Amino acid sequence: MTPGDLQQTLLARLVEIGGVESAVVWPGRPYGLVVTLKDAGSVFWMVSGASGVAPAAGEGERLAPQPMPDLGGGKVATAQVEQALLTALAAGDTDGQIIRADRFSTRPVPPAVGYGITVDMTDGWRLFVACVGTARRGEELRTSRHFQPESEV
Repeated sequence: MTPGDLQQTLLARLVEIGGVESAVVWPGRPYGLVVTLKDAGSVFWMVSGASGVAPAAGEGERLAPQPMPDLGGGKVATAQVEQALLTALAAGDTDGQIIRADRFSTRPVPPAVGYGITVDMTDGWRLFVACVGTARRGEELRTSRHFQPESEV
């Protein structure tokens, strides 16, 4: 699965998650997407990756079904939108290509980006979905706010 394939899977599956108003291509970054919530703001993401670097799967190792995030009722934690990405990917993995995935925000030492996911695929691709930023409802992502996402949208 390439970065473009991952982007298309997310665009198709995110709208199936309660609380997501839309998931559309964001031209601000290669393989970008913006997830807009029904009762909150928007989170901007970019997909990247490298082929041939994902560690091989252990016996029977595959991504488990993921819990539904809490995206309703006003302000939403950016970490819950991050969980929505993982939930959408797990739902879209009908042929068992995803070996493992993890969320940046749940790591003992999160990377500087803060929010995102790393996904290892059976074809050797290691894919990354990084949060570029957040915007309140009705606002655009300001360039000065890139890679400085709010903890809530």
